[in-house]
Amino acid sequence: MSSRRSPTLAQVWKLSALLIATMSCVGARADMLQDCNGVASQINRSTPQQLDRVTRLISSTCVSDGRAVRLIYMNEISAPSGSVSQSALDGMRPRMVQAWCTDPDQRTLINMIDIQYSYSYPDGRLIGKINLSRRDCS
Repeated sequence: MSSRRSPTLAQVWKLSALLIATMSCVGARADMLQDCNGVASQINRSTPQQLDRVTRLISSTCVSDGRAVRLIYMNEISAPSGSVSQSALDGMRPRMVQAWCTDPDQRTLINMIDIQYSYSYPDGRLIGKINLSRRDCS
């Protein structure tokens, strides 16, 4: 049995930012989705991961809408169904913007791809989403 610990989410973010920065310098914008998928795969190696008392990161994935690539963190909230709302999530957004825009590693990542946090109840019912992009850091 190995005593090796899985990386923390902060460590994965730092590695993710470095990977995307390196790859984006080498590849074209069209390769950004592939690069993002590599980052999501790296994140998913340490999921599911309990982030706090009620929030668990289930997985991550990347999508492209033709204009931008988005890294999506899919989270589960352990709370009674209907007890958390989009407005409660919106209340967390300013702290998330501050973290993404002031941490150099996270800032590198958000400068290249959009970020989305999706929150659901354990039964799969969607609570809401928080979307972040480099425009939030202006």
